[in-house]
Amino acid sequence: MKTILVKEIAEHLDATLYGSAEAGFDAVFIDSRTVTEESLFIGIKGEHFNGNEHYLDAFRNGANVAVVEDVEITEVPEGKAVLKVSSTYRAILDLAYYYRKMLDLKIIGITGSTGKTSTKDILHGMLSEKYKVFKTSGNYNNELGLPLMIFSLDDSYDYAILEMGMSAPLEIHNLARVAQPDIAVITNIGLSHIEYLGSQENILKAKMEITDFFGSDSLLVLNGDDEYLRTVENKPYRVLYGGLNRGDYIARNINIAEDYVEFSVNKSKDIIRLDIPGKHNVQNGILCYIVARELGIKEEELSHVHILKSSMRMDVIHLDHLTIINDCYNANPDSTKAAIDYLSNFKGRKVAVIGTMKELGEEALAAHESVAYYARNKEIDQFIAVGEYMEEMSAVYGEGAVGFRTFEEAENHMHQHLKLDDIVLIKASRGMYFERFIPVLEEFGGKR
Repeated sequence: MKTILVKEIAEHLDATLYGSAEAGFDAVFIDSRTVTEESLFIGIKGEHFNGNEHYLDAFRNGANVAVVEDVEITEVPEGKAVLKVSSTYRAILDLAYYYRKMLDLKIIGITGSTGKTSTKDILHGMLSEKYKVFKTSGNYNNELGLPLMIFSLDDSYDYAILEMGMSAPLEIHNLARVAQPDIAVITNIGLSHIEYLGSQENILKAKMEITDFFGSDSLLVLNGDDEYLRTVENKPYRVLYGGLNRGDYIARNINIAEDYVEFSVNKSKDIIRLDIPGKHNVQNGILCYIVARELGIKEEELSHVHILKSSMRMDVIHLDHLTIINDCYNANPDSTKAAIDYLSNFKGRKVAVIGTMKELGEEALAAHESVAYYARNKEIDQFIAVGEYMEEMSAVYGEGAVGFRTFEEAENHMHQHLKLDDIVLIKASRGMYFERFIPVLEEFGGKR
């Protein structure tokens, strides 16, 4: 991060200054325990913790500047500064917006109901063949996380790929205001967060907020196979579509292997190989292909794309007597069906351990039943439903299905009924903490 002085931002943040206007910082933190020397600490108030009360701890740990709200400023160490604002949530967005304007690089924003992280990882792999590229770490894709990613940037990067998530209207608008993306990718319009947004039409409107600060030279890349995204037209910026069946760019000659996918594009004979599994990543890959080609990557440079894959997303763990597909970072109907597709490609006895998919509102029951029906048609050998809809999912799946309300009940079943050399998929929403099954499975399968 470039160095910024307090006197440069106090007015921009509409802040009251205590201490030195000459105090500077070259990093931003929201945890007083992890600040570095000459950094800025922003106090965030959560449900069970108020970071604003710890600004003096941040100073003791090396911070130069603190941004706080609704606390009494009792002291400011010499040479340091406190900026008191009406809202630290607003301040972190405003500060990130200020810093974004200092940067001389292009930003690619990625959003969608599913596939954001995989698309980010694939595009990072493609662009890294030629450029220095930054990508969002972990799940830093909300109104706190994305600003922290902005603060991690400097002009040594050619491109930054930033993931943008949301659960309500205007969240992506606020992220787009900060990031000012030059290119945006929308992977699909599914059921994620429909509990809060009411309909897929409203989800489309919310996702399209990523273009709210586009100029005439901006580019929007869309999934041509998505019925909602296909309605996007007559925009004052460029729009390109990619898909498996429809689009300006269509994936052909698809080959799905255990740990990679291959495809060609349109009439080209050149094969693109991505070191990431699952047919859904061909769809994600074609969107990334469009961006990469637009940014000067040659087709021959994509013959074998090495991808630094994010954790708990189609991670295949080979044990002595068991194979685990760890895709438990999050879940919704589309991503769960994609994971089941991937499981079905393996040879051997296949077990799907499927947990609750959250934030689906009135669509929740039908969505869970549709997943069970989908798995039944994929000839999964055993379907283990865990959580709120375990009875309904088991009933739809029929013979070969069992349901459990709790993790402990499912764990006990696994100990008794898994077989040597099974292939086990674990998939659920983040709040289910399905990674708890990994040690259970490693104990059974013999960790290598």
